Amino acid sequence: MSLRSRLTFIVLWVLSVAIVGALVSAQTPREANPVISGADLGFRPEGWKGKARTGTFVVRINGEWVEAIETAAVKPIPVVK
Repeated sequence: MSLRSRLTFIVLWVLSVAIVGALVSAQTPREANPVISGADLGFRPEGWKGKARTGTFVVRINGEWVEAIETAAVKPIPVVK
């Protein structure tokens, strides 16, 4: 293999690595399922239903408390007396 063909091979290889690196870095990471926990969860009490407290679950997003909307049905826990 001549010196010229080796240099051509090396230049093409470096160029291909640079192109692949640019393509990979252009892909933004996707946040799968953000988790809200701790001080960002809250419960806004509204009243009573017998001995049970009624209210709304809220979450803090960008410093503002907003009502949380359920995406799945909540199954009530039976009260054992």
